[in-house]
Amino acid sequence: MPASLHLVFTKGTSTKTIIISEPNPNLKKAQAYEAMQAIVDKKAVLAAGEPVDGIKKAYLSEVIVTELEDSAA
Repeated sequence: MPASLHLVFTKGTSTKTIIISEPNPNLKKAQAYEAMQAIVDKKAVLAAGEPVDGIKKAYLSEVIVTELEDSAA
């Protein structure tokens, strides 16, 4: 199942998350943080109209979808 990459930035006491579908499966934490720092440095992402000012974390997530069964009437 494909994962999603979550990049969590800070803006003061709040956070802003960017979710990237189908990231490079060989991505390492240092690479993600390097890209995130470039985003912060270039003021490329806004939160409430202001550029994000820091990095909180980066992580991968996978969602498992299970269909509900029909009820036996």
